[in-house]
Amino acid sequence: MVPPDPDLSCRDAIEFLAGYLDGELAPETTGAFEAHLAICADCVDYLAGYAQAIRLAREAHDVDALPGEVPETLLRAILDARPRG
Repeated sequence: MVPPDPDLSCRDAIEFLAGYLDGELAPETTGAFEAHLAICADCVDYLAGYAQAIRLAREAHDVDALPGEVPETLLRAILDARPRG
């Protein structure tokens, strides 16, 4: 998807964030996006925050990063703390 205007606006740039980070943009769109980033500190900051949010979300769901066993004392404390209904 190439924007209709070669001068990419901030609003246009936001539409390309995911594709840019995944390397899925066409070369001309990537060039326009990077040219915009070269002159727009706000979009650079937004891109960094967006990338960090994606990274943190992936880490939160990374089952390989979880410990193999939950200590019995922790499990018991969680079960004891839950509301009884």
